[in-house]
Amino acid sequence: MLAPTPMNQAVRLAAIRRYDLGHNVHRGAFDGIVELAAQVCQCPIALVSIVREADQVFEAACGLDQSGTDLGSSVCSHAILQDELLEISDLRLDMRTHDNPLVTDPDDPLVFYAGAQIVTRDGVTLGSLCVLDRRPRRLGDHERRALRILADQVMQRLELHEAMRQQEVLRREVDHRVKNNLANVAVLARMAARTAVSPETRETLASVERRIQVMVELHSTLYSSAETGGDDVAIDVPDYLSRVIRHLQAIAPAGVRIEEAFDPLQLVSQKASALGVLANELTSNACKHAFPDGRKGTVQLIGRRSGDLYTLSCEDDGIGMQDEATAKGLGMRIMQASCAQLGAELSWSSVPGKTVGSVTFAADHR
Repeated sequence: MLAPTPMNQAVRLAAIRRYDLGHNVHRGAFDGIVELAAQVCQCPIALVSIVREADQVFEAACGLDQSGTDLGSSVCSHAILQDELLEISDLRLDMRTHDNPLVTDPDDPLVFYAGAQIVTRDGVTLGSLCVLDRRPRRLGDHERRALRILADQVMQRLELHEAMRQQEVLRREVDHRVKNNLANVAVLARMAARTAVSPETRETLASVERRIQVMVELHSTLYSSAETGGDDVAIDVPDYLSRVIRHLQAIAPAGVRIEEAFDPLQLVSQKASALGVLANELTSNACKHAFPDGRKGTVQLIGRRSGDLYTLSCEDDGIGMQDEATAKGLGMRIMQASCAQLGAELSWSSVPGKTVGSVTFAADHR
């Protein structure tokens, strides 16, 4: 017979949706639990069964080659109506289950059932962890206790999954808001630079705006990666640096072209950020110092991988590094700090007509 609809059905169904149940999201997560339940209870079949509005789905199954059944074949739909573990020693003799298709199956009838409820912290029952057998029997006290403990383990894993999902949602929102806030600060810096009287002030504000833009692009990449990736987000470095370079090209002196070529690379956000800062400083310095008096030329930013190492180099065809203060200024200190984050050192070579700055680091995303 069909079990009555639970009084809190709407709340139950909302909880089932909240925990992403019934959509293969948790595939494999409970396999060990059902195998252990079957062994402890010495039953050939164990299931994590979630009772939905029109059917029951098995989030994990041991000894039964099915992914779910309709409610007419669900014993768990009866189990969720009570607080204590439901045990039916002979399903053929219980009025709730004697006509169940799994019980009346002439080829392979199921006779024994025991199910421990899977319950949220708010007391909402989602389904049960159940064991079944093809002969009448009863569980011992330690088997019942083990089944309850394992059902609680299922719920704890669901709670952990939900907490991690909420954390990921929060992280995405933080990245999005940080990106927007940084973009607003960058705009304010740009506006202030345009109205500043002192050339030094204008250059300082422009430098601040460029550095902020590097962080804007990082958080934009983080947000996009989180939308399409997994929990462990790695930054696609060529895509990220290309975004930074597009911004630098837009503000580069007339006649200075920035070219790029990158081998594939993925880095965690902290290392990607350091690399983005390096790319910004190297390219900005080249644009500022290598092409005075309207001189035209090219800046090339190149990333090459060789085994476990990756080298980022910036090469220009300008006049070379003429100003010693450039090598000791704030930009150089920023680059050295970024190199420290990458576990690398910055090297320079400069002759008239060519300046190259490069950094080599471990090409792993950890």
